[in-house]
Amino acid sequence: MAKLTQLLAPHLTLKEDLAPKSETAHGGRLRRMNSVIKENTGRVFSLNILAILFLMPLIGILIIWMPMAEDKLVASMNFSAGLGIGYGAVDQTLEGIAAIYNLRQLYILCSLAPGLAIFGVGVAGAMQVIRNLMWGVEIKSFKDMLKHFGRGIARHWYKCVPLFLIGGLIGTSGAYALIEVLKRIALYGSAGAGYWVWTVISFIVLFLFITFLIYCLPMSVCYKFKAKDLIKNSLILDTVLILPGVVVSAFLCGIPLIMLAGNIVRYIIYGFYLLIGTSLWLLIITAYGQYACEGFINRLYEFNEEQENKKSEQERKMQQKQQPNKQKGSSQVSDYKKKNKNKKGASAYKPLADERDAPFMSADEYYGNKDGNKR
Repeated sequence: MAKLTQLLAPHLTLKEDLAPKSETAHGGRLRRMNSVIKENTGRVFSLNILAILFLMPLIGILIIWMPMAEDKLVASMNFSAGLGIGYGAVDQTLEGIAAIYNLRQLYILCSLAPGLAIFGVGVAGAMQVIRNLMWGVEIKSFKDMLKHFGRGIARHWYKCVPLFLIGGLIGTSGAYALIEVLKRIALYGSAGAGYWVWTVISFIVLFLFITFLIYCLPMSVCYKFKAKDLIKNSLILDTVLILPGVVVSAFLCGIPLIMLAGNIVRYIIYGFYLLIGTSLWLLIITAYGQYACEGFINRLYEFNEEQENKKSEQERKMQQKQQPNKQKGSSQVSDYKKKNKNKKGASAYKPLADERDAPFMSADEYYGNKDGNKR
């Protein structure tokens, strides 16, 4: 894992986050998350209601409208082979089962992806509020929170909506395949291997997408990255931190799966999400995402900034050392030029008086030995 980190970390796009320069902005994510819940309990509940409002279309279709449509569909069907007194009747049990599963598949196809895309708008606003709470930004009132919520929608909807739309499409594939498996088991006693493979692969891809999402969502509101850099950084962190990412994703996915236990547990989970569950879900993602980004992006960015500052300081000192030498050399050259500058119209050479009066000497006379003899 260390080698993988060394291989992928240099490819991260580094940039300073948008956090205010305060002591509570970074560090201690679990402690900070705990303080956010304790100090802002009312705002967390209010934020949960705001986010759930954007999920209401999907809730209304799948939880309220679809069961009513199922009851209406099977109301006129007969599920007994006869009345027992000689009057025959057509048993429509298998037909009713097929109709119910087909109706569920239709509702899933038509509502899951668009409903989650609408929910992405609410998540954009909620992530802005939670990000600010985690950074220690003071939110005094519900009106103030509405401003932060609206600002988050305006700034981040175009990032969150595509993510939730993609997740909705993957979830649609998995849900449709699972309903098809259940339908074939109910009608024929077993489902083909192809349907099982389709179901398993769809849910594996959905789970991997959630592990990607827990890095991409916080990064999208905490930094100003381009789309390609946001995706690249999220994939790198998802790969490097695969084990903790899987643990966090499994915990977040395990809460909704408890609904499969029974009707009472299902309604308890519904109530939990309506009260605080959605805000808590996003708070966990924000806390973990900020922890991961601070450990890699922020740390590498600060390290590079420190190295650049050291390099600039060294270059500045070298320039200061070279500057006096340059000034000294330039002054010597200028003095030499001043001394050797000829006046206009003057000859290049004027012999001295003793040179004009001196007798001519041959080379042999000039290079004679010490005894005065010629060489």
